[in-house]
This record gives sequence, structure tokens and C-alpha cells, in this order.
Amino acid sequence: MSVELKDLKLYYFSQVKGSSTLGRGEHIRLLLEDAGIDYEYVRLTSAQWGEKKVELFKQGIPGPTMPFITVGDKYYGKTAPIMRFIVKKLGKYNGGNDDEEQLLDAYADTVLDWAGRWGAAMFSGNEESVKTYEETHRVNAQSSIDSMLASTEGPYIFGEKITYVDFMIYHMADDDTKAVVDAQAYPHLHKLLEAIRSRSSLKKHFDSLK
Repeated sequence: MSVELKDLKLYYFSQVKGSSTLGRGEHIRLLLEDAGIDYEYVRLTSAQWGEKKVELFKQGIPGPTMPFITVGDKYYGKTAPIMRFIVKKLGKYNGGNDDEEQLLDAYADTVLDWAGRWGAAMFSGNEESVKTYEETHRVNAQSSIDSMLASTEGPYIFGEKITYVDFMIYHMADDDTKAVVDAQAYPHLHKLLEAIRSRSSLKKHFDSLK
């Protein structure tokens, strides 16, 4: 483990809609688990988060949100920026040059756009919004991700080399459809999901969720 990532804590809600794995904290958790980084997962109730947010404001943190991490006494926020921070410290899970890193930035935004549409529908309490998401936005998102993955033999964005965005794709698919997609309609996405499920570095983690 990088010396610079000692005493790392990941903060997120204890449950989202009754689940301990829904939401953006799990994007980061997958990366940490795969990399074998020692960390503490601090799970907060809504009430505890309200208290923690006040504390962070008093520390001078502008607009704190979860998930966030601390490394020692330093705060780092927002899902994709946190993951980019970690992979730069590790020297892996990133692009191999500026062009690849920019592409990953763009693809990370695509995944978070998907997450935003999913969240807006699932938390709306509106059946019509959920139906529109399932019939339109989900199809568009899965098609877009499948196209992103089609440029190499896979299973990941850059072929055999896994990146932090591959974990983001997996977890968003897990939130949305339990990481199950139509293999004929989305063969490249299906291949990525199967590859991540089969990673020996994540076996202990996935087994713990059963």
C-alpha cells in the first residue's frame, strides 16, 4: 500500500433504500478492495451525516457531500475525483498517457450521468418516472457503455488493463440491474461485468455480500 494512503477512511451512508451497497460509496469501495488498500468504512445514518456535515462546515470544507474520504486529517470529496486521487497515488488503474486519462475522465462523467438519471427516477416516488427510466434512459445508458467498450477486445475499457472507470461501470450496473444485462444486446458490457465478478482480488469482497 502507498505510504501516502495510510489511515484512509471512506464515509458513506449506512443504508440507501434499505441496502448497504446502493449508492456512490461502492464505486470507491470496489477500487480500494481490488487494490488491497487497508481502510475503514465509516457508515453514517442520515442523522449522523447531518451532524458530520455541520462539523465539516466548521472545519472550512465547502459544500461537503458523501461519499468522501479522509487520509490522516485531510478531506477529499466527490466520487470520481476521489478515485482519480487514489489511482494517481497508486500509479495504476489510470490511463497510460494524457489522452487515455482524458478519455477516462469523459467516461467517468458518462457513468455519473447514468447514476444521476437512475437516482432521479428511483428516488422520485413516481411510477411514470421509473417507467421512463427503465424504457428509455437505462437502454440509452447500457447502449452507450457497450459502445465505449467495443473499441478493444476487452474485457475492460483499455483491453486487459483495468481502470477505475471499469469499477464505476460495474457498480452502476449493480445498482441498476444487479449487474445483469442482456448478453446479446450488450455483449461488451456483459463481458466486463463477468470479468469483474471473476477477479480473484475481489472474491473475498463479493463473498462477504452474499
